[in-house]
Amino acid sequence: MKRLAILTLVMGLSGCAVPENTVTVAGQSDDIDDNRTQRITTFATTAALAGNELQSAARQPLLTVNDYVRNLVHELMALQQQLDSDSQVGVTDFSYVDSALDQGSVFSNHLSEAMIYDLHKFGVPVLDYKVTDYIRVTETGDFVLSRNYEELSDEVAIRYVVTGTLTTHQQGVLVNARLVQIDNKRVVSAARTFIPRHIVQAVISRQGEQVMRIKQS
Repeated sequence: MKRLAILTLVMGLSGCAVPENTVTVAGQSDDIDDNRTQRITTFATTAALAGNELQSAARQPLLTVNDYVRNLVHELMALQQQLDSDSQVGVTDFSYVDSALDQGSVFSNHLSEAMIYDLHKFGVPVLDYKVTDYIRVTETGDFVLSRNYEELSDEVAIRYVVTGTLTTHQQGVLVNARLVQIDNKRVVSAARTFIPRHIVQAVISRQGEQVMRIKQS
């Protein structure tokens, strides 16, 4: 009898300690609400992360070709020790290595213009040989620059020239620049950089839009 009483007491205590089993039926309204709440929470979290990424990208500085050219000029000038106040420097367009080296482009034109600016800011005496001896007044504007060699001076006091080549890469353009002494063709200094494709495309996009424009009938 004592053993039976003790066994009954233990079973009674064990029954009190076991938690109740809760059965949830799929399709209940509570289950739907929980899933909907979970989806809304997940969506809000994802949207917040995406918004933070966009804001972070917007806060990043906008890089252009000018920034890469500035670094290129600093490297080019840091390696030379011959230029003085009388050393006039000319800047030519960079040519693609797979061309005849006498063909320019919108990108190479902008590259040389940017180099003129940064060389001048660096203190290098730059001579712009494309300046004519007169101002040409037309219906569309007044101009002093020309690419017609017949309108330019036959002789210019340039002792050094900055030139270089461009190589198309899958991810952008490789730029090799050099400072050359005119009289002996000696390379005084050299520098190189890599400009990402999207930055190059930002310069030539206007040209591409003109090519892709469809004539309306």
